[in-house]
Amino acid sequence: MQLILKKDVQNIGEVGDIVNVKDGYARNYLIPNNLAEKATKGSLEARERDMARIKAKAEKLHQEALALAEKIQAVEVIELSAKAGESGKLFGTITTKKLAEELLAKTGVEVDRKTITLDNPINKIGDFTMTVKLSSKVKAQVKVTVSASETIKEAIVEEETAAETEEY
Repeated sequence: MQLILKKDVQNIGEVGDIVNVKDGYARNYLIPNNLAEKATKGSLEARERDMARIKAKAEKLHQEALALAEKIQAVEVIELSAKAGESGKLFGTITTKKLAEELLAKTGVEVDRKTITLDNPINKIGDFTMTVKLSSKVKAQVKVTVSASETIKEAIVEEETAAETEEY
């Protein structure tokens, strides 16, 4: 089915693009979520009339995303601390929600946690890289350094866990 995209859709296209997708995907996802409309003669004519406005809006959003990327990349390192065992493994993980909160505190830029991706889960002490996807073309990377706020002997934790399971 041929559609005109109303919004950017990952792996499909950008606003104003004419795309061919499977009928079910169009009827069940794209059209009901107002991401696209059928490419009829009238909608194609309207697209041609509105193309200059669509391009200007897309360029404005791109420039805003670039400005946010500069702000985010100005923070070279986000330093976090968490409880860890002797081997360097954290008790729990550092979540993307926590990273978004830290980014907001450092830069004043509010970022949705869903736009943050990590190469590896942050579950041990060390350096990590997080990528913030601001738009389909703009990404910002920030280094995350995790240190131990408190080192706990793992043998003691294992004994406490064993004692707790015996109680039940």
